[in-house]
Amino acid sequence: MLSAQGSFYKQYSGTEYDRGHGVVQLPDSSYALTGVSGSWGDNAEAFLLKISKSGDYQWSQHYGGYEFDEGRRILFDPIHQYFIVGSSLENPNSAYDAYLLNTDFSGNLTWEKRIHLGGWEFTNDAVLTTDDGILIVGKTQNPTTNLSRGFLMKTNAIGDTLWTRFVGDTGFNSINTVLEIQDSIYVVGGEYFNADSSASKGFLAAYHQSGNLLWFTSIGDNGSFGITDMTINQNRFNLTGWKFDNNLQEHDNYTGRYELNGSLFYESVYVNPGDVILDEITLNGSQTKLYVGYRNENLSNPTFGLDITLGRFNTNFDWDNGPIYINHGGDEKVEQFIPTLDGGALAVGWITYPMNGGSSVFAMKIGPNDEFQTVVGNEPMLPLVATQAFEEIGVSLFPNPMQDFLTMHITQGNGIVSCLDINGQTVFKQFVETGVNALEVCSLKTGVYFIQFAGSTWKFIKL
Repeated sequence: MLSAQGSFYKQYSGTEYDRGHGVVQLPDSSYALTGVSGSWGDNAEAFLLKISKSGDYQWSQHYGGYEFDEGRRILFDPIHQYFIVGSSLENPNSAYDAYLLNTDFSGNLTWEKRIHLGGWEFTNDAVLTTDDGILIVGKTQNPTTNLSRGFLMKTNAIGDTLWTRFVGDTGFNSINTVLEIQDSIYVVGGEYFNADSSASKGFLAAYHQSGNLLWFTSIGDNGSFGITDMTINQNRFNLTGWKFDNNLQEHDNYTGRYELNGSLFYESVYVNPGDVILDEITLNGSQTKLYVGYRNENLSNPTFGLDITLGRFNTNFDWDNGPIYINHGGDEKVEQFIPTLDGGALAVGWITYPMNGGSSVFAMKIGPNDEFQTVVGNEPMLPLVATQAFEEIGVSLFPNPMQDFLTMHITQGNGIVSCLDINGQTVFKQFVETGVNALEVCSLKTGVYFIQFAGSTWKFIKL
């Protein structure tokens, strides 16, 4: 399907490994993304990437210390502006902590907090609550045994912890997804270790805003199960997850529909060829379709890793055809899927090329009538780190990846472009002018390179 109004596919990257994890749509229909990036030069940092409603770069900021910081979810309200929730390792001799920061509308840091719960804390999801707080969920892991407990942590609007609750005492436990319902009840899903079966099971659980457990539903009969995400439609929870096949060492699809009190309405395990993991689910903004982002093993070429499919379902959770594929040379993953104000949906995550450059951020916008842009694999890289808006510069690079010649189209302006390798060393410079310019790159080795022009940077792949 050709690109149509209300749909786009964009990729963003700097000079290192970059991954998109979370997204929020703003009242003017633009978007803010967060994730983890090494492209600012201080190991891994959390970032805030602001893009227009059509996916064009506007500006970006980065946050954290020297060792490791990441954003998992980004939240917004008009009073407090942006919250980024993730994990942080300030130095290699300390532990990973839950990481919460606040910025103004321009991304300038106003405060940040790191919260230690006794282990290595990794955040998976978060929501703003109607009582002016934040609910954060994830897992706290024993660094020696790698066993973990799921956690829920409620904070106020300035990051002070109000209460913390845990799921699981033995084995592997994690809370992966959270929703607020009825203004005062939080429902979470994930996986917990069931001592009776000595296996992981999925679960749904509801908590009052005071932290009291209201109900707990175990999910999965024979075998190991986990819940990855959920949404609500037709007054029921729709769940995505997995069942693990120990004989084949592969994941099978788990989908379920549950009543708002946690009782089962319908569930299904579907066995696909190869390894398939359902990761994210959302309604479109019109609430007429369900979309699921999942990873599937590339059976034709296992070295290509796990590819992305965005599957479309009707509101009864029945397959509705129209899959969208995002397939590159390495692993890919959808990290968040949200409805959009125009009636469509937006998926954010990361892609990998089999070269030195590693991973890049992607955003796939689906239109209100299910229109989408087909991914062909040579889309240009937009900047993740830049000082000037991409749409003002008017530059496009194609084909990308390529072998011999890279075409650079400039809508206006003349000057010198610099081509840098993955280590930041300049490999050539060339004068370019308005219009179409051919850059000869056949002498370059296979790998990832960067074009710098007019204060901005773009990535390209040399095959």
